[in-house]
Amino acid sequence: MFNNIGGKIKLLAKILCWVGIVLSVITGVAILASGSYTHLTINGEYTTVSNVPAGILTIVIGCLISWIGSFFTYGFGQLIENSDIIRNEMQRKD
Repeated sequence: MFNNIGGKIKLLAKILCWVGIVLSVITGVAILASGSYTHLTINGEYTTVSNVPAGILTIVIGCLISWIGSFFTYGFGQLIENSDIIRNEMQRKD
């Protein structure tokens, strides 16, 4: 269970990245599918507001946040793997 923990952390980072990307796309498409709505302004007039920019921004920004956020988890897993390699090399030299 705790063997090769660095590799497991790296795999977790990849999985969470893809889950975040898929959820961002699903949420963005749901926002796009909701169409537009009518909004009452301060001066009493009605205006139509489109959800297209919000849907596209949700897809783009959500995917970017998932991708960039996975860097830290993946990097931590890589750091653990590298420290295991260094430890093994030091033990072999002794």
